[in-house]
Amino acid sequence: MPTRNRYVILLVAVLIVFYLLARHANNIFVEEQHKLFTASGLLELEIKRREDLLTKARAAVKQYNSLEEKIFTHLVELNALKMPPGTNKTRLEKSNPIFELLSEIDSLKEKYPSLKSKIPYVALIEDMQASGLRVINARLAYNRKVSEFNTLLNVFPYKIFARLLGFHPHPFQEGAGEKFLRNEKRSTDKVP
Repeated sequence: MPTRNRYVILLVAVLIVFYLLARHANNIFVEEQHKLFTASGLLELEIKRREDLLTKARAAVKQYNSLEEKIFTHLVELNALKMPPGTNKTRLEKSNPIFELLSEIDSLKEKYPSLKSKIPYVALIEDMQASGLRVINARLAYNRKVSEFNTLLNVFPYKIFARLLGFHPHPFQEGAGEKFLRNEKRSTDKVP
């Protein structure tokens, strides 16, 4: 009888240790998964910011180009009035739209200060580069968290508990360049 009690006590002790390890593993998995989801949210936020920035920058450049074109057209018309048939009154009437357009450009420059000192296309490219770098950094942070989480799922003793507790590896987030290279490699592999 005493050996049977020992085995029961030993079995209960093993079950308690197993339960405590499972709880510990679960807590670690939940914490790491939370960090992973946070990194994923930051990545999505940066991608959305980039889309918004590009939309606004394209609209600003389009508006700037439209205003430049109108000013150029009005200057050509005003220059044509220098010829003798134009009177001072006619020249003054034709120059008013130019002043209106110049005030529109000033308000556009106040709205988008980067247009003030640079060519709009250069400003657009710089904004795209800065936004792209933020997305790359967010993607790297996310992929780092995915790597840490997936490694945790495959390390003993956590590997035992990962499947029991329902935790599975997460996929890495790929950039457009990685997808392009993989598709290019596949297309060259198929060519005989």
